[in-house]
Order: sequence, then C-alpha cells, then structure tokens
Amino acid sequence: MMKSLVAAGLVFTFATGAALAQSGPQSEDIRAACKSDVERLCSDVEPIEVPMCLEEHIDEVSAGCKETVQSVRQQDQDSHD
Repeated sequence: MMKSLVAAGLVFTFATGAALAQSGPQSEDIRAACKSDVERLCSDVEPIEVPMCLEEHIDEVSAGCKETVQSVRQQDQDSHD
C-alpha cells in the first residue's frame, strides 16, 4: 500500500513538474490556476521544487488548482498509455 502511494506521488510530481517546466497550454493552465497557491504555500522554495511543494500541500491548494493539476496529470498518463 505504501509503495503504491509513493509511486502515485512520484508520478504526480513528475507529471506536474513536467507541466510546470514546459511551455504550452497545460503549463499555462497550471500557472494560472495555482498562482495564488504557489505564492501562499510555496513561496520559499526554488522554482524547480514547486511541483513537489504543491504535492506536499495538495489538500491545501484551491479547488481550481487541484482540479487543473489532476487534469494535467490524467492527460499526461493517457498520453503515455
């Protein structure tokens, strides 16, 4: 069970990190939806650490941010299937 949670967290982190690091509609969606969450929860981390920070605070981010991140994660998983 714990291994599954860790694996899911890593997938989320890499998918979110890729989306934030890339340019394009998905990363812009995340930037727009999560801007206030990043400022509120992750302002003290390096930009490369923002996806991990969002993951650590996923239960505290706004509904719009969480929905957008989950949507991007699902699209990323679908494209790798």
